Amino acid sequence: MKNKLFKPIILSLIAVSLIGCESNDMAKVDKEVGENQVAEAHDEDMNTENKPAEDNIDKSKLKDTEEESKEEAKDEPEVVEKAKAKEENSQEEDKNLHEKDGKYVTTMIAKLKGEADDYITSTVYDYSFEDDKFVVSGSLDYYENPGEYENVEEIKNEKDHKFVIDENTVLEAVGGTAPAKEFNKEDFLKYLNECKDTGLALIIFVENGVATSVSISS
Repeated sequence: MKNKLFKPIILSLIAVSLIGCESNDMAKVDKEVGENQVAEAHDEDMNTENKPAEDNIDKSKLKDTEEESKEEAKDEPEVVEKAKAKEENSQEEDKNLHEKDGKYVTTMIAKLKGEADDYITSTVYDYSFEDDKFVVSGSLDYYENPGEYENVEEIKNEKDHKFVIDENTVLEAVGGTAPAKEFNKEDFLKYLNECKDTGLALIIFVENGVATSVSISS
């Protein structure tokens, strides 16, 4: 009788124990699953935050930037060519701008177009004023020391030889014992054209880079 009573009790205790173990196992599994879900969610957030910046950039803006870069690249050769042409023009002007101190001498014979003839080493044929410059076309002889006629530098025939002038530059005609006659720019240019085939000398003195006088001399 006593054994019959113990047997159900023992079975009940075993069942309760099994249920408890199963509950613990389930709780453990649930905890692990929960922890894994939290870890996965955290990793996903981290991946989102660490995505390259370009993933968040507006694709249309990227396209616009690419198009602008292409346009700039297309225009670059033209810009380079313009800069090159400007530099060449500047170099050409510098080459024909005479700022070395000394005396520049030539002969007014327009028909020779700047070429030499027999004993005449340099000639000029055209004249103009451009802002603060006197411009003469042809060839010239340059004397660094005006009193030394042996040391001469021949300046080749060019269309535009330029000399800087200012308000103190004297424009004049000199010759013989008569006093020099001074001109303004307009009248001096007229007189130059009247004398262009006379064989008179054109003499330009330069000091500190500026022409102090431009003279028509007999």
